[in-house]
Amino acid sequence: MAREQLGICTEANLHGSYLLLNAYEGHESVLRYKLARIPQLIDRLAAHFSESMLTAVVAIGSNYWDLLYPDVRPAGLKSFPDLTLDDIGLSPVPIDLLIQVRSDRLDVNVIACQQILQVLQGHTELQDQLQGFRYLDGRDLSGFINAPYNPGGRHKRQVALVDSAQQPVFAAGSYVYFQQLCFDQMLWQQLSLTEQEEVMGYDKVSAKPLSNTLMLPDSHLASTQQSGSTVLMQNMPFYQPKRQGLIQLSYAAKAEYLADALFRRLGVSEQLTATDALLSYYRIELSAAFFAPSLSFLELSAKG
Repeated sequence: MAREQLGICTEANLHGSYLLLNAYEGHESVLRYKLARIPQLIDRLAAHFSESMLTAVVAIGSNYWDLLYPDVRPAGLKSFPDLTLDDIGLSPVPIDLLIQVRSDRLDVNVIACQQILQVLQGHTELQDQLQGFRYLDGRDLSGFINAPYNPGGRHKRQVALVDSAQQPVFAAGSYVYFQQLCFDQMLWQQLSLTEQEEVMGYDKVSAKPLSNTLMLPDSHLASTQQSGSTVLMQNMPFYQPKRQGLIQLSYAAKAEYLADALFRRLGVSEQLTATDALLSYYRIELSAAFFAPSLSFLELSAKG
């Protein structure tokens, strides 16, 4: 039975670190072995720092997959959509590797990232390293609870992991969309509480949906609540002196679920034609598509 990467369906943590890497050409055979070592490395650190709840996810970019694993490809794995919209740029970027590290101790995250980069040294180039954090018990910088519609408990695995009956080779893997969004906090703070709640579609304190009479068709909740049954979100705010916003990871058992959720927010789906009002306060700096294979797939591929 295929074993999933534990970081996909883990509970929320206090700290998230994200490594975006590009691989050197011709290093594919070595990287197949190296990538299989990373979950083992994380397991050792998690045992040593047992209170940290350390997990990780290794994901391979859609554009790099065929070079790394030329014999087989997940059904539906495609590059991040590159749509041309009037006011919104998706900024798709071909990133070869994404490694997500999460725990309840920032120092453990730092140690894990250092050791991962040591393993991959000489075979990859680090493009960026992002740091997220848990803010006010699961809220983003808007002050609202982030993704209150997110699946929980056992339902996470059903939503996020590929079914073995549909794709046996990729069972327990997951399709991933990664986005970095910068938040215009000054513009957001000019809104009254009532106006903010109208944009979000739910109460700021309790996250209860607004009544049907108050719910706007372009509210964030109206644009995203249907995705709660098909997409698992793992979002974390990030903060830097000159920019701040949201690191957004979406996991799904089928690639089309991720695309559908994106198109609904952009107002280009058959069901919704209104753009998510919250996107007026965010600028998308980076978008990329990945697949996170099972631990079993990584180990078997390393053995050839």
